[in-house]
Amino acid sequence: MKMKQNWALSLSLVFGAIGCASLVGCHDQVHNIQPINPHPSANLNERSLIRSQFKKNDLTTRCNKAIADAKASLEGIASIAPGQRTFANTVLAFEAVTANLSDQALPLTFMGYVSKDKTTHDEGSQCEQTLGSFSVEINTRRDLYSAMKDQTPRNDQEKRLLTETLRVFELNGLKLSDDVLAQVKDLKQQLAITESQYSSNLNKDTSTVTLTKAQLADVPYDYVSTLKKTPTGSFVVPTRENDANVFLIHASNGGARKLWLSAYNNRQSETNTKLLEAAIILRQKIATLMGFQSWADYHTQGRMAKNATTVYTFLNSLKDKLVTRERSDIAKLLQFKKELDPSATSVEPWDINYLAYQLKKRTYNLDGEKIREYFPAEGVVAGMFDIYSKLLGVHFTEIKGAQVWSPDVKMYKIEDSQTNALIGYFYTDFVPRANKYGHAAAFPLISGRALANGSYSLPTAAIVANLNPPANGKPSLLSHDDVVTIFHEFGHIMHMTLTMAPYASLSGSNVAQDFVEAPSQMLENWPWDPTVLTQLSGHYSNHAKKLPADVLNRIIEARDFNQGYYYTRQLLLALLDMNFHTAVGAVDTTTVYNQMFTDILGIKAMEGTHYAASFGHLMGGYDAGYYGYLWSEVYAADMFTRFQTGGLLNPFVGEAYRRIILENGNMKDALELLTDFLGRAPNTDAFFKKLHL
Repeated sequence: MKMKQNWALSLSLVFGAIGCASLVGCHDQVHNIQPINPHPSANLNERSLIRSQFKKNDLTTRCNKAIADAKASLEGIASIAPGQRTFANTVLAFEAVTANLSDQALPLTFMGYVSKDKTTHDEGSQCEQTLGSFSVEINTRRDLYSAMKDQTPRNDQEKRLLTETLRVFELNGLKLSDDVLAQVKDLKQQLAITESQYSSNLNKDTSTVTLTKAQLADVPYDYVSTLKKTPTGSFVVPTRENDANVFLIHASNGGARKLWLSAYNNRQSETNTKLLEAAIILRQKIATLMGFQSWADYHTQGRMAKNATTVYTFLNSLKDKLVTRERSDIAKLLQFKKELDPSATSVEPWDINYLAYQLKKRTYNLDGEKIREYFPAEGVVAGMFDIYSKLLGVHFTEIKGAQVWSPDVKMYKIEDSQTNALIGYFYTDFVPRANKYGHAAAFPLISGRALANGSYSLPTAAIVANLNPPANGKPSLLSHDDVVTIFHEFGHIMHMTLTMAPYASLSGSNVAQDFVEAPSQMLENWPWDPTVLTQLSGHYSNHAKKLPADVLNRIIEARDFNQGYYYTRQLLLALLDMNFHTAVGAVDTTTVYNQMFTDILGIKAMEGTHYAASFGHLMGGYDAGYYGYLWSEVYAADMFTRFQTGGLLNPFVGEAYRRIILENGNMKDALELLTDFLGRAPNTDAFFKKLHL
């Protein structure tokens, strides 16, 4: 679950993902930006808001033209004589140029993640690679930096914009000598290409495992019936995330699980292992040239953590307590495994999902497949929309006949419940298909920002997931984990689209990266509430038939089950990321991962696999940043305390959350927003209470 980071965020000039003592007066606090008219231009055709159908080379042509137009405009800014420069014709002009480029280019790069047409998919990926290099070129231009650095902002908004704009340039080497800057620029362009190739390889991966009917013992028929069959009668099982969520928890054949997990952890291993290790070296070189001890120190600049030492202090403060809980969880799984197989002496990596699911099923009398029947995707999404609508004071309307990239994709508009003012748009893309991004993520497509004519550019985003497809006359049915996932990702969509920040580079979810997950993580709490769960549920054959109360209560009761393992694994990945990016010299990512896996989880890692080759976060914007998932949970848990007190569907608390956290984007530092919302300084109490630490 993540907000998709991409090339545009490297510009940090384009976009992207606290209560008062009383509600009286909060309204004045939250409206800290100038009012703007949230209406689209008169010529907007919302049915074709972004282009998704292309002839060969059309996408590439559009990508190149967007870059050429931006380059010409940037040359114009750089050529303004020093005596004629103003804040408007330099800083604001630069902001407008990069925002225009983003709005033109992001829908094109997005096709590299979702288009089922291979040519369009490949051109979208290539566009992202080209744009990554171009963003480096922009951020290392001394003439642009010189044109802006001495300008005087005329108000607090412009002061914030100038500070953040110059910070990005300076973190790209603009305080270095020309020869060192040239080296940084070259290395960053190499890095952008390397990262894009890694991500493209994963998106195009088609790895499978061929298994017999016997090896698929206890895997649900509805899933098996969707698999391709070989001429000999075996079944071809894909190694995608949604397949893991079914196959690994149901397949009783341990050998089959081992085969599947080995293939899953070896996706693109030959190419991506080399690319990641090359990227780590490139990052080391950049950090050294920039005067930092490590990439982690360099990359945490401008984030809440500030430096690698703070990150390590935070992670290590959790380590002992989490590992203790995790060892207890694994001991329970081993005891259960011995009941199934008296000769068992250890829990293996391919056992964990299966044993945890089966033990949870027995302990709490929960049947995941029966539970799915009460969560048909269409009903859950409709229920989720209703909850978000009530909470945030908006409503969603599907736009029929919209031009989309796949028939199962839908488009919606967002309007304010009180004024009916149009706020933004989003797409939903939930069905798996070839070439599609394999996990769940939110993609920003068009930035919210104030326009020169007084109107507001309506933000547009897309929620992408891979839910179980319909099968055997049944609609797409979701696990409770799936429900939590889409609540999380839709939280990112709200962050992206409910923004009212005046500048694209500071709007929506373009906030400090170790805060970006917090608004969505907080919203994961809603599908654990009895009232919300009842509202979301409805049997696929009769929506009026709700999830039985006793089952609902057992789901909630089981929430903490195996959470020691879950959070310790998150800790492992965060520390792995930090170790990769504080290392000196070449890193054998496989050896480091295997050793840390064994040390931290107490389980021997799978031999012959290369997990880091498919750890997409590290090449998709979360490098030296994966700690942010745990870090931001601290703030998510703290923000949720206000809803716990005021009520999960309390529109007054919801409005404060919308106005303070979501609308402001990055117009204030995250800690200031949190303090505004909570009415006090944030603390860790709720987080440690949640983890029982």
